[in-house]
Amino acid sequence: MSNAASSNSIFDKILSFIDYTNQSIFLTGKAGTGKTTLLKKIKETSTKKMAVIAPTGVAAMNAKGTTINSFFQLPPGSFFPGDISFENLQSGFISIQSMVSDLSYTREKLSLFNELELLIIDEVSMVRCDLLDVIDAILRSVRKNNAPFGGVQLLLIGDLYQLPPVTKREDWSFLNRAYPSPYFFDALVIRRYPVLQIELTTVFRQTEPEFIKILNDIRNNQINETGLELLNKRYLPEFNVANEVSPIIITSHNAEANAINKEKLDELTGEEYTFEGEISGEFRDLGLQAEQTLKLKEGAQIMFIKNDTGENRKFYNGKIGKVKSIKDDDIYISFPNEDDLLLEKTSWQSFEYKTDNEEAIVQQQVGEFSQYPIKLAWAVTIHKSQGLTFDSAIIDAGKSFVAGQVYVALSRVRTLNGLILKSKISTDSLRSNTEVINYMKPVKEEELDSILIKEQESFILQLVLNHFSFSRIYTGLEVMASHPEVVKSILPEFKSLLGQLNKSVNDLIGLSDRFQSQVKQLHQQNGFKDQQALQARIESALTYFSKELNLQLINQLNKNIRVKPKNKIQQQLQHLMQRYRAVIENRMALMQYGAGLLREPIAAADYISWINKYKAPKSSKPNAVANDQQAVNLQLF
Repeated sequence: MSNAASSNSIFDKILSFIDYTNQSIFLTGKAGTGKTTLLKKIKETSTKKMAVIAPTGVAAMNAKGTTINSFFQLPPGSFFPGDISFENLQSGFISIQSMVSDLSYTREKLSLFNELELLIIDEVSMVRCDLLDVIDAILRSVRKNNAPFGGVQLLLIGDLYQLPPVTKREDWSFLNRAYPSPYFFDALVIRRYPVLQIELTTVFRQTEPEFIKILNDIRNNQINETGLELLNKRYLPEFNVANEVSPIIITSHNAEANAINKEKLDELTGEEYTFEGEISGEFRDLGLQAEQTLKLKEGAQIMFIKNDTGENRKFYNGKIGKVKSIKDDDIYISFPNEDDLLLEKTSWQSFEYKTDNEEAIVQQQVGEFSQYPIKLAWAVTIHKSQGLTFDSAIIDAGKSFVAGQVYVALSRVRTLNGLILKSKISTDSLRSNTEVINYMKPVKEEELDSILIKEQESFILQLVLNHFSFSRIYTGLEVMASHPEVVKSILPEFKSLLGQLNKSVNDLIGLSDRFQSQVKQLHQQNGFKDQQALQARIESALTYFSKELNLQLINQLNKNIRVKPKNKIQQQLQHLMQRYRAVIENRMALMQYGAGLLREPIAAADYISWINKYKAPKSSKPNAVANDQQAVNLQLF
């Protein structure tokens, strides 16, 4: 099988997991294996309601998403799990439990969280464990669903051998009471509910077998003397630039890279030109590779920080050239053995997610930044080189590189001959984190088919059980309780009714959670081999919950609706109760509809067609639901 065919095969299987299961996935793979390409394909083809988030502004911009903190409106600081009193919290820490209980989101944001089906977190290697536990707690609370992440499927994308989470020493001295390591996989929710690890293995960036083997051995802490000797043949301490373009220096710190770039720019004679970027709308905490204030001179070495989107692509993210001339606003870039390029400004967008009138999740552009897509490129930090590809680079591994960073720097380069080492590399500087090596157990590609079938069954069952979710009934009650007429009303009997309804709804949510857990446990024992037993449980639940919704909610509302209103406020309150009753009646109709979905046996060969038929929003089946709705109404009145 060719590399391309193998890659397409694994891509297709991952897309099937996304569209036809609810299995959360950690998608990994070394640099250049196509993680970004697959993310783009999922965004283009998946029918699930999704959002893409990332830990940093630059990562969010590259993924065309938004930051984690912006999406969840998180306060700055670190988060501590478990029940901990305020006086025992270290300064700068927030208790996850207390933060969730104090949550205050707009109705639009709550709608977004409730409609969400797939949450994609890019560059997850940089996401710290406590942040993932916060996301889990928020989604469970808002969605009134005690499944991991409130029942939302997660797709975590990243390479754990690249940049690790940033953790201050003083923060970790407190966090390590709850977590064995800062990595996302040591979050309490991931340790309790492991995600499926899938690794992309076909490398597109490097093509030399020798170099690929060296990089693989470094990742796995298996580099031997032969590989190290081959690598250190690229130790060229007296290297001098002979070409028009000098290899970029990869450094560990921003200050060092900035100092090199400034020094080189100052050495050039001639006028210095300044180009200001233009911001419109909101950018919030999103970061950019591009400079707000770009300073250039003729002769300056630059690199492109964006791919050319034109038909005849003339540059890519990381391509290096030189400023040939600047006249007015015309900047010409030269490359060895290529035609000169007239530089044009480009733009980056910032986004936020909302739900529309049809309850679909839409991504809206809220801001734009316009600037030339280049930056000075005599030097760059490891952090800012992530995602870039260089034909050649200079690496000084003896200069304050922490464990694991040397691999990141080496993997930016296409070929072994493109590598220039300013100091020899030792096995100590190549050591990967043992936590990462111990965690990584990706599933074999040949095992994915059987796992996929099992997860499709679970997904089918969950689609049926979703009809027995009472989160919408809870949301409807909150909408009624927060209505201005209700808030200003001082009618004690109505306040009492709200309290009674709130208790009943919460009790029913707890009962529904237990029922769903029991059905899932029954499914785990025999799968769909005993589909009749699953169906019997579901039909029993329909009878029970229909009766309870009538007794505890509908009847209580009807008592108040049938009383003749004495004034406009009572009239308005009755109107709100009628609307809320319709929400409950609709849920009862959906339960009846859902209870019939497993009456006929489903063969494994038909799982995908079944999912395609029934995973669409329920509003797309008006006839079935409307008929059931009418039946419910006849029972009620």
